[in-house]
Amino acid sequence: MTESALDPTELPSLEYRLDSYERLLRSFGAAGYEFTPFDPAEPPAEGEILLRHDVDLSIDRALAMAERERALGIQSTYCFLLSAPAYDLTRPQNVRVLQRISKLGHEIALHFDTHTYWAADDEPSAESIAAKVTEELAVLGRLVGEEPSTASFHIPPSWVLDRAFEAFTNTYAPPFFSEIDYRSDSSQKWVAAEPFPDSLAETLQLLVHPGLWHADHRPMAEIVGDLRQQAHRQVDGYFDPLG
Repeated sequence: MTESALDPTELPSLEYRLDSYERLLRSFGAAGYEFTPFDPAEPPAEGEILLRHDVDLSIDRALAMAERERALGIQSTYCFLLSAPAYDLTRPQNVRVLQRISKLGHEIALHFDTHTYWAADDEPSAESIAAKVTEELAVLGRLVGEEPSTASFHIPPSWVLDRAFEAFTNTYAPPFFSEIDYRSDSSQKWVAAEPFPDSLAETLQLLVHPGLWHADHRPMAEIVGDLRQQAHRQVDGYFDPLG
């Protein structure tokens, strides 16, 4: 049975279970917050939360989270990597998952890896960034059936933070990042600390990584270790028959 909702600032440290995640979402609803999409023409207003998911590890975990949110009447933004070593977004079964998440009412967005193209200390021009991002947005659009316009940056270098681009919506642009509160569940840090120890801001961007949340809590080292082994098996299975 789902635990009762508390005020977000009253939540203790969390195990990374889907039930705990649902409790967190319910706590925001009980506190009067609503969830809103990224829209450069209409920045989030008081009492609104931008809920974003960077899908770094598992597209299946993204679907499980998307279904849980749909059951709560919540829409969020799912950002997918085209270059993820943990999953191949172009595989037919993954395309179906991608389309399913879209049909659940969630926004599909790009998780763009600058490190594929440039070194972290090698800042490209705004035009170069926009060109590569729009190329990948077009590919993602062909997979989902509708070209997205929003992109988040994977392990973002400083030169994409607090920066707006005309060609696409950057989740790290000032209205969504520095001008409001920003919180993330990165590295399962909520296991050892309260998610919101202080009073909540009027507006908030909340980043949650679906690959860290399971039916039962799994330590991050275990999750990553299993994915490493899976990747090794796939590589060996490809190369072994070739000698």
